[in-house]
Amino acid sequence: MNNMHKEWPGRGAIAACALALTSLWLHAPQAGAAQRTLQLAEDNAISKRIPAARSASVLSAPSHRVCEPGAKWVRLGFKSLNLKPYDSLTLISSGGDRYTFEGQQWNGRAFHARALRGDCVEIRPYFGNPDSAFEVDSYDYGLQSLAASPVVVAGAGDICDTSGNACAGTSDLIVAINPTAVFTAGDNAYSSGTLSEYNNRYAPTWGRFKDLTSPTPGNHEYNTSGASGYFDYFNGVGAQTGPAGDRSKGYYSWDVGEWHFIALNTMSGGTVASAQINWLKADLAANTKPCTAAYFHHPLVSRGHYTGYSQVKPFWDALYAAKADLVLVGHDHNYQRYAKMNPSQAAASDGIRQVLVGTGGRAFYGLSGSHPLLEASNASTHGVLKLSLTATGYIGEFVPKAGSSYTDSFSGTCNKGAPPANTLSLDTVRDVTVKSNGTRDNGATLYADGDDVGLQLRGLMGWNLSSAAGLDITSATVSLNVTNLSNGAYDLYQVTGAWTEADATYAGATLGPKLGSVTPTSTGTHTIALNAAGVQLMEDWASGAAANHGLALVNASGVIDGVDWTSRESASAPKLILNYTAGGPVNAAPVANFSSSTSGLSASFTDSSSDSDGSIVSRSWNFGDGSTSTATNPSKTYSAAGTYTVSLTVTDDDGATNTKSASVTVTGSGVQTYSNTADYTISDNATVESPITVSGRSGNAPSNASVTVAIVHTY
Repeated sequence: MNNMHKEWPGRGAIAACALALTSLWLHAPQAGAAQRTLQLAEDNAISKRIPAARSASVLSAPSHRVCEPGAKWVRLGFKSLNLKPYDSLTLISSGGDRYTFEGQQWNGRAFHARALRGDCVEIRPYFGNPDSAFEVDSYDYGLQSLAASPVVVAGAGDICDTSGNACAGTSDLIVAINPTAVFTAGDNAYSSGTLSEYNNRYAPTWGRFKDLTSPTPGNHEYNTSGASGYFDYFNGVGAQTGPAGDRSKGYYSWDVGEWHFIALNTMSGGTVASAQINWLKADLAANTKPCTAAYFHHPLVSRGHYTGYSQVKPFWDALYAAKADLVLVGHDHNYQRYAKMNPSQAAASDGIRQVLVGTGGRAFYGLSGSHPLLEASNASTHGVLKLSLTATGYIGEFVPKAGSSYTDSFSGTCNKGAPPANTLSLDTVRDVTVKSNGTRDNGATLYADGDDVGLQLRGLMGWNLSSAAGLDITSATVSLNVTNLSNGAYDLYQVTGAWTEADATYAGATLGPKLGSVTPTSTGTHTIALNAAGVQLMEDWASGAAANHGLALVNASGVIDGVDWTSRESASAPKLILNYTAGGPVNAAPVANFSSSTSGLSASFTDSSSDSDGSIVSRSWNFGDGSTSTATNPSKTYSAAGTYTVSLTVTDDDGATNTKSASVTVTGSGVQTYSNTADYTISDNATVESPITVSGRSGNAPSNASVTVAIVHTY
């Protein structure tokens, strides 16, 4: 079985996309293909090929990274993945996502994995069998977050009848929507789906975007033996396979963005053969996307001319077990939207929403009866379904034909689309209280007084966010332990000027935007939720896009003797709590640490840095006098006595960094020795003339320096 994939341009003019899809089916291998794993990318996504030589190195490397600087997400394209029993392959992204392949359901397939957040994806094979192998030959990436990268899919069923007027109107809607892909839910060309009916009724209208269309047949297509008109139109006359799938099967799948779409075939009367069910289960098992939609002709439930078809329940059983999200159907010539349900038609929070959109252009069927999960319905408006799809959910709209007024809209979250929520608590804080008279208080208590005996007081706090680099932060809060309650409100601001605990000043701690506020009502823990600007600022700090100068709590009410809270010297120090979504553990930043010893102007440094979930891979020392080193335990001789600020920055194996700074004092008390490097010859009774050149340390020699001269006295 051949599985085809193709990088796809972002959504643009329908005519511009036609040649690309046509060339896919002209040149892609077709033999025996019952499905296709075509990957259509999000708007503004960029696709890249990995050169063959590099692809081979990816294949042979014990681990490898695919990186795209500046990317918000990366989606790998697998040319092949063959796993033998007990072997696995794991993808880990710089944004904290993790996806593991286990089992043999991908063997022989070409596909794109789900997108992972961050600008790098590491590939870690865990192979014990020499026959396990993989090859990555392409990738997609985006410069916007997945949440800001939707794709649009549109379609309908029961489309073009003898008049053609209604389906012309609905086709105009598709052109105006300008989707990335189009689906049909069967009964596309009435009344028997012959090639002539397709060419004369469907082609002038919905055929305008044929090259964007992934169709499915209905019962009217099978009024012609083997639905030959349907397959001849979409695949080519006599072609065994193509955009409509293998003509002996009529089912296949494809991907768009982070959605997996499955086109199924209910034949002439909702009939579902076991071979199609087995294929569906295998296809679902190999699906890596977080969101799934299936479409076919016959509905499980209907309250129109028909009451539903129990024959399609096996589809529902498999889809529900795989946590699918949407089923799109036709057959009843009206519009019906249902709440999420299980295969027994009972409400279920993890169920599937069925949308019946048999409104493509055929004459209407009336509605009859009721159903407890029927949320919206209409039997007098032709129109199409527009779906705006993201990595976590969907927005659906019924778009009516021009001159009609009925509309419907709905939304939902994918059953497995939202990665598990995670919390990162940053407990290591720097903090100090600055006063308007130029003094500071760096004790165990922080203050925010509006008027403290004529003084204004602000509490400054700052955290290192390097461990949050690449995360999609959804919310952020500051947690404070209030020890002295005071009336009034207190505002949290961004600090725009650099400061340290040792040199912070009231004037230097300039305030930026307001990020949150709190009105304490008791002593104990209080939290300040950051607003949208604050959440974005946390991401900018984490990525390095903005300088991190911390936050300031300011008395907004001007009350005397304002609120007090504990500082970093307490076990209840201020905390910054970040909530984010990710599919795997977040790399813990390393902890930089070192000790030093001195003798005179010489200093020796011993690195004691650590990394709880990996290893230190590099070190960068700055000795405070302009000199640097990358050694693990360097030594340094200063040219002059004094106190120097020495800093050590360490980087771990996941790219996170941490810095420690400490003061080192060297003195001139040690004896410096200057000497020449070669013996100076003095013969007997000779006169020695100055100078005899000696060498030692640069700079002015201290008064107690010693000079040693090596001489040879010849007689």
